[in-house]
Formats: sequence, C-alpha cells, structure tokens
Amino acid sequence: MIILVVAAVIVAAVTAYAIWAGGKEHRIETTAHLDARANEVWAVLTDFPAYGEWNPFITEISGLLAEDERLEAVFMQGSGKPLAFKPRVLRVSPARQIRWLGRLGPGGLFDGEHYFVLEPQPDGSTVLTHGERFTGILVPLMAKTLVDTERGFTSMNEALEARLKSVRD
Repeated sequence: MIILVVAAVIVAAVTAYAIWAGGKEHRIETTAHLDARANEVWAVLTDFPAYGEWNPFITEISGLLAEDERLEAVFMQGSGKPLAFKPRVLRVSPARQIRWLGRLGPGGLFDGEHYFVLEPQPDGSTVLTHGERFTGILVPLMAKTLVDTERGFTSMNEALEARLKSVRD
C-alpha cells in the first residue's frame, strides 16, 4: 500500500511539474545594426559553406534552405563542446527572415525556434534581430545553457559584422 501511495505522489509531482514547466517560455533576442544592405547580410547568412571561416557560434551548417527542409547544424556550447542537431526550416523570406525549429529529444522537452529577421533601414544599413524562443518542460532547468546561448548570439552578430566588412573591402 505504501508503495502505491509513494508512486501516486511521484506521478502527481511529475505531472504538476510538467504542466507548470510546459507553460514556461524563455526568449533570447539580440539586435545588431549592420552597415550593409539587407541583401548583403542575407548573402553572408545563407553562405553556409563559409560559416566555419567566420562564425564562432554556428560553426557548421548545411542543407537546403527551404521551408520544411532539414538542416544539419553544429553549435558551439558555452563549454566549448559542439552540439549537432537537425532543425526543420519553418520560414524563408529572402533578404527578410530565416526561422527554424530545433528540438532536443521528442517535441515538448526542449524546443527552440531560432530566427534572423532583417530590417532594411532608409540609410542603406540593416537592423538584424537574432533570437530564439525556447519552450518545453526542460526550459526551467536550462538557465546556464540559455545564458551561454545569448553570449553565442552576440559573438555571432559581432563576427557577422566583421565578415560583412571583410567581404566589402
């Protein structure tokens, strides 16, 4: 009898946590003002074979950049260890935005919708919004990873700015 009560309490606790955590969301959003036209920024962001030359965060990426296709990507974690996964492309709007969805395990554990949104400015520059919306029951347990991820976004944005300058020179 005691085993059944303990099991019921554990099931109730796990269920309560899953309901609570399932409603949690964490968003990382960074912004960079780039001295380049949106089509120039787009050209660098979509030149996947060159990522290893300039990108400290997404060190490898390949695949067809088209909606519902799968990419193969390698991200550098804060620990310096690479993490490979295969996100599904959600949206591609040339010189405007890219969105993909990556999952850790089955859907609902830890999902991330990654996005790059390009906003052309009247002066010929571009504002890049680079972010990700994380959902799933593991989000509350991933606080340190998410802080490291934000640093990765910032380092990628800075490297993108340097890459744009180098291809223009």
